[in-house]
Order: sequence, then structure tokens, then C-alpha cells
Amino acid sequence: MLDILRSFFEPPISADPGQSTARLAWVVRLRWLALGAQLFSIIPALEFEVLEQRLLPAFLSVVAALALLNILTWAALQRKTETYPIHVFFQLAADIVALTALLALTGGAWNPLMPILFVHIGLGALILEGRLSVFLFILLLACIGFNQVQAQIPPGLEASLLPSYLLFPAQYAVAGAFWILAAWLSRTLKALQAHFAFLNERKTRVDRLRAVGALAAGLSHEFATPLNTAKLKLARLARTQDLHEDKDWATASEALERCEEILRRMSGSQLEPENVQLEPVDVASIVRRMCESATEADQTGSEPKIHYTETGRSNRRALLPAVAFSHAILNLIDNARESTQGEGDIDVVVNSRSERIEVSIMDRGPGWPEVVRKHFGEPFITTKLNGVGLGLYYVHNLTEAVGAQFTLEDRENGGAEARISVPALPASDVNLS
Repeated sequence: MLDILRSFFEPPISADPGQSTARLAWVVRLRWLALGAQLFSIIPALEFEVLEQRLLPAFLSVVAALALLNILTWAALQRKTETYPIHVFFQLAADIVALTALLALTGGAWNPLMPILFVHIGLGALILEGRLSVFLFILLLACIGFNQVQAQIPPGLEASLLPSYLLFPAQYAVAGAFWILAAWLSRTLKALQAHFAFLNERKTRVDRLRAVGALAAGLSHEFATPLNTAKLKLARLARTQDLHEDKDWATASEALERCEEILRRMSGSQLEPENVQLEPVDVASIVRRMCESATEADQTGSEPKIHYTETGRSNRRALLPAVAFSHAILNLIDNARESTQGEGDIDVVVNSRSERIEVSIMDRGPGWPEVVRKHFGEPFITTKLNGVGLGLYYVHNLTEAVGAQFTLEDRENGGAEARISVPALPASDVNLS
């Protein structure tokens, strides 16, 4: 019995961002309780002359109309009719109008049950958003004003009326305080719910990546032995048959070397926590050297030019694995070169802020493909004919391992931007190093 009662009052919170159906069902449940309370209050109200006998038919008519609305709403919910926030708004508005009518028949603003009207302020602010919440608040203020000027004062309350100049401002002040507090609480709960959903999605993504990484590491280990055997046999064949100048042998050797490099990157062993050696490094210095190295490697001059820039005057030192970070920057530069395809130069910017250092690699290519955005951080995702989809995967794993942030963004006026943001070393640590 207790569980049934608890579930009856369970708040309308679900994983569905558009929870209108759940909220409307909750309103219907609460309305049944309110209708029951109204019916039970009739006899005491008549006994203490809070409700006059001649107004009883009007009172019962309002209760019956509200009950009919509840039955129709419940039937629509049982048919699984699609609902929207506007439906919830009209339901709450009907409650406010009906309650205003009942209060007007039983003393209006002087009725001891007048604070019940303020409950709808909290409900509206909690389960409605934006303009609908504001419109409901305005309607409620109008209903409070109606109860103050159009109320039927019963004999049972005539002797205990508070002066209107004290009662009316107090009611408006309470109404405003209720709405502000409930609206703030609603925004806080929604922010917490969104943050929880983000963390849950992030955890699921990390678990999936760990599973894929474990699979990739296992495959790398299994393929390593036959690959090494093939390399040894090919080297022995080259010595015995004198094939070092043979083009086919050279092509086969390069293919094996590429396979070995891919397997090494798949295993990700260099990014395991026990293998990551963090040390204070100058981020700008590493990025600048990688840009110079990439430029020197372009002996034909056919690749897009790399423009390196430093902005900000803050500290540029951070705790990073120097070799792995250098490899990540080269991966991003190579990725930008392949995406640009002669359509423009590449801009590499190191921006040092007070607490973080941002490294941005920007090109003028077609931008990030949708499939890359959707599966960001997963291996073997690529739109390139000769790509294996491990470059961004490597950078993503590195940033996760060192507590940095890695984002993909569209560049203004066309192109793509890959950005790594790492925490800067505190100034005290920099001075000590």
C-alpha cells in the first residue's frame, strides 16, 4: 500500500526531454486528490457558514466540470494521445480558473484555503518552461485580483476580515516569491538532469572505447607474431636472392612497415596509464618544432603551407608526455593537409590563457564529415580512401589519458578546426622547474 501511494506522488521526471505526457499524468493524479478534498470540505463549509446554501449548486457545478475534464484527459492519456507543453499549460490554467471560482464562492481572498492557489505557481514554474510559465503566472495574478474584488463574503468570515491594504500586497508578494523560487529550482533541476545525462553518455562512450581498445590491443598482439615472421622471411629472401634493389621487394617491405605502424597505433600501449610519462614541457615549443618538421618533410613544396602563430602572454608549460603529444600534433597536421587538398594553407595557433593552453590546427578543406562527428573518438572511422581511421582516435586517447580536452569544430568561412586544450602548470610550479 505504501509503495502504491509513493508511486502515486512520484514526480514527473524521466529521461525523455519532452516529458509532457508524464507531467500531464501527474497533474491528473493531483487533481483527483484536489477534487476529493473539495467534496469532503462541503459539509464543514456549510456547517461553519463558509459556503452559503444558495451557492452550493454553483460550487458543485465547478467541481463536476473539473471532474469531467479530468476524466477526458485520463481517457486521452490511456489512448496514448501525443501531448505537448501547451496541453499541460491549458490543464493548469483550467485548474487555476476553477479554483478561483470555488474560492470566489467561499470568501475569495479571505478564504483560509487561498494559499492553495499558490501551489499552482510552483507547479507551473516546475513543469512548464519559458513563456508558458510566465503566461500561467500572469493568469494566476489576474485570478488573485479577481478574488480580491469579486469575492462572495460568507457570514462565517465577515467577523474576521483582514484589511485589504494589508492582505492584497501580502498575497502578491507571496505569489511572486513562490514563482521566483520555483522557477529557480526548476532551472537548477533541469541543469542537473542535463549534466547527469551528459555524464552518463560520456561514461557509456568511455566504456565502449575501452572495449574497442581492448579488442584492438588483442588483435595487434595476435597479428604481431605472423607479421614479424613475414618481415624476417622477406629480409632473408632479399639476402639470399639479392633483392634489395628490386621494386617489388621494396613495395612489400614498405607495406609490412605500414602494417606494423598501424598495429602499434591500434594497441595504444604507449597511452596506457603506467606507460605515460608526464613531464613539464613547453607546449608552444613542441608545436612549433612539429610545424617546422612537417614543413621540412615537404621536399617537393606541393603540400599546403603551415602558418604558426602564438597568442596570449600567459604560461605555456604543461604536464604532458612529450613524444606522444608531438605525435598527436603531427597526426592533426597530416590530417589537415589531406583534407585541404591544395585549397588553402594550414593555420596552427597556440593560445595561452591564464589556466589553459589551446592548440588549434585549422584548414580550409570541406570541414568535418558528419560520420566523423557522430563517431568522434572511435577507431576505424574515416572518409579517406587510404585512411584507417586511427589518427583522431590516437589524439582522443591521448587527451583522455592526460586530462586534456579535444574538440572538432567548423572554421569560420569554411574549413575544419581541431583543438586541444590542456591545463597549464601553475606559475609556482613553472618557477620551480
